[in-house]
Amino acid sequence: MLYLEFEHCLLTYLTASQPIYVAYSGGMDSHVALHLLARFAARHPEHQAGAVHIHHGLSANADNWLEHCAGVCKTMGIHFVSRRLSISKSKGESLEARARTARYQAIGESIPQGAMVLLGQHQQDQVETLLLQLKRGAGPKGLSAMAEHSRYDGLDYCRPLLQCSLQQLREYASVHRLSWIEDESNQDLTFDRNFLRHQIIPLLEQRWPGVQKTVARSARLCAEQQQLLDLQSQANLELVRGEAGTLSLPALAGFSCQWRKQIIRFWLAEQGAEMPAQTILRRLEEELIAASQDASPCITWGDWQLRRFDQALYLLRGKPAEAPRPVNWNGEAQVILSDDRRLCFHQGPVPPGRGQWTGLRVEPPVSIEFSGWSERFRPAGAKVSKPLKHWMRLWKIPPWQRAQVPLLRHHGILVAALGYGGADEYQPGSGDKHTVWVAMA
Repeated sequence: MLYLEFEHCLLTYLTASQPIYVAYSGGMDSHVALHLLARFAARHPEHQAGAVHIHHGLSANADNWLEHCAGVCKTMGIHFVSRRLSISKSKGESLEARARTARYQAIGESIPQGAMVLLGQHQQDQVETLLLQLKRGAGPKGLSAMAEHSRYDGLDYCRPLLQCSLQQLREYASVHRLSWIEDESNQDLTFDRNFLRHQIIPLLEQRWPGVQKTVARSARLCAEQQQLLDLQSQANLELVRGEAGTLSLPALAGFSCQWRKQIIRFWLAEQGAEMPAQTILRRLEEELIAASQDASPCITWGDWQLRRFDQALYLLRGKPAEAPRPVNWNGEAQVILSDDRRLCFHQGPVPPGRGQWTGLRVEPPVSIEFSGWSERFRPAGAKVSKPLKHWMRLWKIPPWQRAQVPLLRHHGILVAALGYGGADEYQPGSGDKHTVWVAMA
């Protein structure tokens, strides 16, 4: 029965000739998955079967575990690969979480891209995950716990034993006389998952026999609801997308507060952003969405920023780039800025080739600067002069990008905001021999 469920799950998600690897720790769960995979491979030889073992180096027994896993795979005729890690805990991150992140990265680097990875997690693991998510105050997405199938970093991850009880796995291991290792850290009650496994779940089972099955069913129902929510969120997100990856604030205003938060969360997840706390989402509603049209507020969390400009919501990672250092042009063909951008210069009546050339009636030297936005400026064709920052707003340049715009000054007078406009009084005439053409390479 266990094999039939295992086979049905794999055939549901496998693609033609897709390699299959078990994430093999050497424990009972992954050994059962490995044994089942060997049976599956015998019946479906078009799928290469393998095992990948990650040596974390966190236990004095890790070398013995690696040797055990290699020996089991050799006996079973299963292709075996392993990877050694050196794990150090980052500030504010648990060792368990760090090891998990490093493990997934190592698996992705050790087996072929596009392969399917089998994880040995079962029904009790699912219950533990749901209870941990409850402790963290998670919503439906978190309470969905572990998915039976997911994609991550170019690999398919499948949990074919997720609907099976721990007792079923034990009985299978006993019948087939499997030999496995016991990780001593699994008895350490300082880990939340072990505390649930050894202290809480046995009490729940004692009071309500079969509770694990019903809790796992709740996780499946939450997952189904989350799938429906994701479908609608994707549809709503398409209705509010702006230019250059932004969100349109007027379009967002057509949704309720609850839907706005959901759309924004879905958008952040799509961009790979760290999910903000509820307090950040409340500030987003009050400080960005409800801000005045000419405001440009900013909300930060972790390495991310949300900004508002020109009725659009922007997501930025890291701090805005610093302004390049000022430099002078003294007649050379190009000037390299401190941020490695290049300005090309051509003196003559006609610019070479194609490109966004700005023509100016000036002679060297010309200073290239990145500040002074209060200076009045009249671009070509404009009837009046205004402070440069007003023109930048009309040109829809977000405030955090303005320090990257090269400002060309001749004898201290602003003659061009490169890429946007040259001063009217410095426009070259037809065939003017003193024309300088400037373009960003």
